[in-house]
Amino acid sequence: MYKPYFYQELSNRLESRVEIATDTNFIVGFITRVTPELVMIDVTDGYDTGSDQYVFIDAINYVRFP
Repeated sequence: MYKPYFYQELSNRLESRVEIATDTNFIVGFITRVTPELVMIDVTDGYDTGSDQYVFIDAINYVRFP
C-alpha cells in the first residue's frame, strides 16, 4: 500500500547518507540510485568503501537518515 510513496521518498533523497536494515543486513552508505524495485547504496562501512550494495525495496525493514 505504501510502496509507491516509499520509492518516491527514497528517490527524493539521492546522494543522502542512509542506514538501511533488512532481516539479515545492516547497510550504511549513500543512496546512489533508486528504481521501483531496488535501491543501490554506495557502502561506506569502513571495510570495503566504494562498493555498491543492491537492496530490494520489499526487503527493507527500516531506513534512517542520520
